[in-house]
Amino acid sequence: MTTSRLGLLAFILAAALRAVAQDDATALLAKSVAAFEKNQQNEKQWNWNIVETRQLLNRSGETLQSFPSVTSESVIRSNGRRCNALTAWGDGRAPYMKDADPEERCQAFNAISTPFQVELLLKSATAKVIEQSASAIRISVLPDKSRTKWPDYGVRCAASIKATIELDPATFFPIRIEGEVAESGCDGQFQPVVHYETWTRQPMVGQFRKGASFRVVYALQKDKFDNPANSFWISTEQHYVQPWNSDARVLYYWGRQVPVNRTTGHRLVKDIQTTAQEFGAGSLLRFDK
Repeated sequence: MTTSRLGLLAFILAAALRAVAQDDATALLAKSVAAFEKNQQNEKQWNWNIVETRQLLNRSGETLQSFPSVTSESVIRSNGRRCNALTAWGDGRAPYMKDADPEERCQAFNAISTPFQVELLLKSATAKVIEQSASAIRISVLPDKSRTKWPDYGVRCAASIKATIELDPATFFPIRIEGEVAESGCDGQFQPVVHYETWTRQPMVGQFRKGASFRVVYALQKDKFDNPANSFWISTEQHYVQPWNSDARVLYYWGRQVPVNRTTGHRLVKDIQTTAQEFGAGSLLRFDK
């Protein structure tokens, strides 16, 4: 067999192996999407509390300003679904509509979730298996540049993310997602709804945009009677490091505008910690699987 034929066969074999790896990643992520969507049905069995902190850092990573923390809780809507409602500001400011009924509290604030749609990231067409064993499954996802200009924000943002996704080998649930926004599909503006001040703000630039990095970690909350049908995966940890506009003079979150007193900010760090409790039970957050 000639050298040229050997080279051609090697090229064909490499291409075939890449295709198999791609198929494996697609199949694994399809199972992960199914597990993620099924898990959402179990949220009605659980309550949770969330604490958020935010710090503005300079280029050296030193903290320039710490912003008031936020504590929120899940409340039950009339349709049985949960939303997050504010319970406390770290600086003692009275929470907006704290004593209102659940429907009003839910309408006052958007539900806390990841700034990108996890399901859409799991449906990526640019995935590759980088580790698969009985104890770990890890998949890399690259930006899909064919979709970064998509009309739908959720699609173009998910397509702009470069990430490593770790799946639970037993259930294929995505237990850890870590990555960065590598393209501009998450960039955008929003019109803030201000509950604590009287003036109206102009559209503001979103913090989760190109250059941001993140880590999202899920933990399984086991049903107290060991019924898997009622167990629930919940995001116990979210960490974001986001580019900061040095011209910004306020930080907007949870319907409030907080003055920024430093002009040398470079990155905004946001951390979210969640504790869970089974509805009607006394159990607290558990990290066992």
